[in-house]
Amino acid sequence: MQIKSIGVIGVGTMGAGIMQVAAATGLEVVGVERNDADVEAARQRLEAGFARTAARGKITEAQAAEALGRVTIATELDAVARTDLVVDAVYEDVALKCELLAEIDKLVPAETMIASNTSTIPLVILAGATSRPERVVGLHFFNPVPAMKLVEVIRTPVTLDETVETIRAFAVELGKEPIIVNDVPGFVGNLLIVPYLCDAIRAYERGVADMESIDSVIKLGFNHPMGPFALSDLIGLDIVHDMAASMYEEYKEPRYYPPTLLKQYVRLGWLGRKTGRGFYTY
Repeated sequence: MQIKSIGVIGVGTMGAGIMQVAAATGLEVVGVERNDADVEAARQRLEAGFARTAARGKITEAQAAEALGRVTIATELDAVARTDLVVDAVYEDVALKCELLAEIDKLVPAETMIASNTSTIPLVILAGATSRPERVVGLHFFNPVPAMKLVEVIRTPVTLDETVETIRAFAVELGKEPIIVNDVPGFVGNLLIVPYLCDAIRAYERGVADMESIDSVIKLGFNHPMGPFALSDLIGLDIVHDMAASMYEEYKEPRYYPPTLLKQYVRLGWLGRKTGRGFYTY
């Protein structure tokens, strides 16, 4: 099966990025948001994303406008009923995602594949909310989606090989480099990066060094493009917190427990670049 159209539920940072790369590739794209105000915000997010890509010379303004013409954003879930693939990109909450996937399952034809952009939730839990677990996959993009090449394609023990191959080929069509991963909480990327970020915050809490120095050690000593505090701000401190909490719930290992300072910043609404304040001020 070749995917020619996709539906994306939740047009936040990740959802908008997925829609942008899909539309730029030539696919018909349908996004779903909760209300008219969120639809307008999503539209602005997409326009800004295409403008940044055009400013970097990756596409022309005419190509950006043409791609935007392939995008529809609606407030009703049935807008995705005729798409070949439906991607869940809503908030990282198990109950919410299970409820959403169950609704999608009832709405779309039996041959339609369902994917979740979950970053830490065991995919088998989400697949179990549907009547087609063999056609449910994880499709974990990395932020920012238009710039990051990696996509983790997650399979459960019951995922059909043909489903995995279709999604892998779809990711390649989007210009990504897909990696097939088995279903464990955190997959590969977040299984490794979450304790690293939490350890850096705890080192700062203990007074090992200031944030700038810790970031500089990682950049200069290990040749990373940014240190853990700048990276956390880019990801979003709320997302880092929720990933850590989700993985701690699954593994019960202290290294995944969200540090106190991270919790405090999230409660203050200091979520990183997207709010103008996180560990750093923007």
